[in-house]
Amino acid sequence: MAKVAGLIRKKSAYFYVRRIPKEVRSLFDGKQQITRSLNTTDFRVASDRARRMAAETDKVFADARLGKAPSAATRRGVTREQLFEAARLHLYNLERRTTDWGDTSAEAAKEIIHADLANIGSPHEEVWASAVQPIAETVTKELRLELGRGDSLWFEFASLIRRAEQEHLERELSRINGVVGATATDALFSNTFAHNQPPKLSLPSGQSLGQVITRFEKDPTRGHLTESAGKKYILPFAVLREVVGDDKPIGEITRADCAACHELLAALPRNYNKLTKFRGKGLKELAELAKSNGASLLSQGTMQVYAHHLSAFFNYAVQKGIIEHNPASRLMAGQPKEGSSRLTFNEEELKGLLAELPGWAGNRRGGRFWAPLVGLFSGMRLGEVLWLHTDDFQTVDGVDAIVLRRTNDRSLKTRGAARVVPIHAELKRLGFMKLVEDRKRAGGRLFLDLPGDNQKHCVDMFQKRFSYMLKQKIGVRAGVSYHSLRHNFRDELRNEGVPMDVVRALGGWGRGGGIEERYGQGARPAVLRRWIDKVTYPGLDLSHLHMPKADQPEAA
Repeated sequence: MAKVAGLIRKKSAYFYVRRIPKEVRSLFDGKQQITRSLNTTDFRVASDRARRMAAETDKVFADARLGKAPSAATRRGVTREQLFEAARLHLYNLERRTTDWGDTSAEAAKEIIHADLANIGSPHEEVWASAVQPIAETVTKELRLELGRGDSLWFEFASLIRRAEQEHLERELSRINGVVGATATDALFSNTFAHNQPPKLSLPSGQSLGQVITRFEKDPTRGHLTESAGKKYILPFAVLREVVGDDKPIGEITRADCAACHELLAALPRNYNKLTKFRGKGLKELAELAKSNGASLLSQGTMQVYAHHLSAFFNYAVQKGIIEHNPASRLMAGQPKEGSSRLTFNEEELKGLLAELPGWAGNRRGGRFWAPLVGLFSGMRLGEVLWLHTDDFQTVDGVDAIVLRRTNDRSLKTRGAARVVPIHAELKRLGFMKLVEDRKRAGGRLFLDLPGDNQKHCVDMFQKRFSYMLKQKIGVRAGVSYHSLRHNFRDELRNEGVPMDVVRALGGWGRGGGIEERYGQGARPAVLRRWIDKVTYPGLDLSHLHMPKADQPEAA
């Protein structure tokens, strides 16, 4: 077998060695030769691999002569969006210049244009590249773009300049033929005309991902957001930093980068930050562990939340003028939505809960007894119920109500969560107002018997114990939890035909997008009480838990 040129042996292994042509060495960091291991000690195998590598290297050198970058080339501080805008601006400048054909006849002018179009439109790269690349170099200098031959985006930019030159020639041909009116043959330039405003070219801001994240986190215009809203960005930011790095210019982050972030998120195990076996591991390492162990992964609903917050971060950068477009928009578009994992209690489960409640509460009417009942008849969230204070109970518009507001030690999920919730008549019949009156003498938290150093800690402890009781004592279906009480409440509002503005006011859901929703302050507490008292649960009998009327405080 004849020896292949470039095939050499070093000790027991074979390598392919090739000198780099002098005219393209600048694209290979000044190196004089390429050396590649063939990963074999067998001469026949090495010969086959060397032939394939010789053909590949021929192609690399041919591309380099055209200005195409080797695969290992780096990118400088320019984005694809800037290249598109630079091409549009180049066409705009061409169109602004008046072509003076002098004494040249129309037929001769058309012949010249057709020749230029044939040259630039040639299917052979070596033909059109030699004509276009000098123009592309001039454009980069004029527009101060950080781009040159050998950069990974150079040939893509040259192709865009080629399209701009073709578009200009096509339009010039139409003008010579007497065609009146602005039309574009290439959709890239559909809005680029001499009579329009010039395309806007924003040069790189130079801000890194880490700098923009810091600005985002410290931005005073985001101060109204809740603590829980801010926490939803922690994991997306950690994934971004792991995939692309803190120092990468944010303008260079591509949709492919964002897709890689999304894929890493999808590969992470559930509750990885709570399980000892996952502690101290990097995110990519966690994904590998989850794959090898067959661990349960983040749900699709959770993924939708993180994908939304990833996109929201880039929208912020767009709004602040840092980047031109959002590379993370609609990452989950087209994927079927997962059904709600929050089921409602069915009738049997509700009956089981009410039967179990007194015993689970230790036959005392403290926080364990009241929290599920308040949730069932007010639709309040668990954190709102457990961290009630005695001064939250007020008489408003002649109605006994809970006035929820954000305080130093209590967070609310959304801005709409601050609201007035009338106390349901059923809660009064159960004796809830007696507890309130008794606790008002001392002040402070209503459910002092529920342990927890703060609101989050209290919710976490109660939720675990409540969920254990539901599963072990009642045997509820998977997906039924304390939050299911809020879904039951919403369903009963729906069944009673409660107006949507009242539904939103009672549940703390945000107002709708209609302009009419922005007018007025909402329904009065007296109106809200009339509707909330309509919430009943057919088949549910709580009369055995009612307090004698003589022991109930006088109701407002």
